[in-house]
Amino acid sequence: MVAPHDWIPPGGGVRWTRIGELGWHALTVPTYLGDRVLAALGDASGAVIEEDVEHRQTWLIEPNSPAMQRFHGHPVVSVRGDDDSFLFVPGMTRDHTVWWRVAPRDDRLLTDAELLATAVVNARGRGRGRAS
Repeated sequence: MVAPHDWIPPGGGVRWTRIGELGWHALTVPTYLGDRVLAALGDASGAVIEEDVEHRQTWLIEPNSPAMQRFHGHPVVSVRGDDDSFLFVPGMTRDHTVWWRVAPRDDRLLTDAELLATAVVNARGRGRGRAS
């Protein structure tokens, strides 16, 4: 499989990438919450990176979206961008540790920030009984 973008490492490799340098920012949530968000978004979700060690999922989003402002400083939801933070970008054939839960495609890379923010808020509301 050929990577859809040259910033994705070949095969099962991984690239340590400064968030923001490639034209997108990132929203990260714990996997238990991310699974609910993915279910709510369905085909509207863009690419998602899953990390098995940290048990979290990361969506790629447009930079500086007003919809993401509500999550800055949030204890469970992390929004990162032009702040010198980094993210592991997995190769397309990687299937463990850090891998593509939803593979990136030209027509499915970034997730609409407003839809994602709504899905996160709704998913958190349904999971109030779980410790955050």
